[in-house]
Amino acid sequence: MSMTPGIDFREFAGAVGTIKDYDDGDLVFREGDRPAFMYVVLSGAVDLAARSKPLERIGAGRALGILSLLDDQPRTVTARANGATQLAVIDRKKFRFMIEEMPNFCWYVMSELAHRLRTTNTALFGGPP
Repeated sequence: MSMTPGIDFREFAGAVGTIKDYDDGDLVFREGDRPAFMYVVLSGAVDLAARSKPLERIGAGRALGILSLLDDQPRTVTARANGATQLAVIDRKKFRFMIEEMPNFCWYVMSELAHRLRTTNTALFGGPP
């Protein structure tokens, strides 16, 4: 259950970030890369994989790249566009602005991180006990 019901952050992210188009298979970022941006999927999808193992497909309205932007550690996954994809690319300064100026964005970020942790756990260890 999302902590931000009914709120679609795509419009806000698109206004604050830089909109970038990707073709099918285009690399968004690679495992081990240094972080500079977070991304919000405006349309299309992004496939995430760790150590060449598929983890998740991120669809419209979802975000990726948050963790590395928060802790300034290398990317833990590789992200590739699945089909024609449009992303809002948000740098660290704009990310901080969004956190400080839009309180619901904090809930969005926490919800995305929680979702990603649960998805990764399921990919590594299987479904719930």
